[in-house]
Amino acid sequence: MNQKDDANTTTPPALPEDKMTYAPLEKRPNLGNTIDALLKTPGRLLFELQEGESKTVAINLSVIAIGSLALFGLIMGLFSGGDQIWAVPLKVAAGGLVASLITLPSLYVFSCLNGMNMTLRKASGILLAGLALVGMILTGLCPVSWIFTQSTESIGFMGFLLLSFWIIGISFGISLIFKGARSTGVTNPVYILVWAGIFIAVTLQMSTSLRPLIGPAEETLLPQEKRFFLEHWAKELSNNEYD
Repeated sequence: MNQKDDANTTTPPALPEDKMTYAPLEKRPNLGNTIDALLKTPGRLLFELQEGESKTVAINLSVIAIGSLALFGLIMGLFSGGDQIWAVPLKVAAGGLVASLITLPSLYVFSCLNGMNMTLRKASGILLAGLALVGMILTGLCPVSWIFTQSTESIGFMGFLLLSFWIIGISFGISLIFKGARSTGVTNPVYILVWAGIFIAVTLQMSTSLRPLIGPAEETLLPQEKRFFLEHWAKELSNNEYD
């Protein structure tokens, strides 16, 4: 009787691993495994950044962030062609990195005010992982973006579409930063919410400061006129109405 019961007993499936499990990577942190962990178990990446092969993982995340943002910029540049094919990838990748560097001090300060056991190194690692995830989400949306760059000439529509994709990507990146903050003991997300608003505003302003990202290139690589991003959007929409 006992032997029959043992034969019919099945082993229950293993429970899925918590994405933010703070533990070492199960495999060597090469580029492919870093991408896999970023999408599936980012908590392991945060562990490696703090207590494991931090240099290798940081380099991999930097390559992922720069490469994926540049790829998304290349798709944007194909809409207009010409000099935009090389200028837009450069601007998008540089803009993402500069926005991250500008907002890193505020992430560190707000995290400390929130009672986190935060260091500048830890804040840098969390922000780098978030930026890399933004790039990966945008990479996944590149085929959709390419279809529209080749099938429409509407600058207004392309601007709306690519801005929507950027908001989607940045939402995933900020979500990862929130989860990373929670894993370090944050219970009140107010300070991180304030930082998230700052980061979004900075990236939108960077897109205006580095214009044009959509449409034909101007005479200079960077614009001579300073504009607030909401002012820029209003002027572009007004120009498109008259066109």
